[in-house]
Amino acid sequence: MLSRSMTQSTSTRAGAIRRQRRRATAASADRIFCSTNGCASFLAFDPATSVAVCAVCGYRRRLS
Repeated sequence: MLSRSMTQSTSTRAGAIRRQRRRATAASADRIFCSTNGCASFLAFDPATSVAVCAVCGYRRRLS
């Protein structure tokens, strides 16, 4: 069983890794990152409807 401080440090590290991954991929402007909490995936853009959808969590974003 993990102690409370170990559990907190593990979750803090996971959040830091997600933020680092977002920053590293932010340089590629052709990929849209999912902005929901805890989802580290990219959105699939449909040019016909101008909507981007996350395949993992189902987040939808309208782009103009």
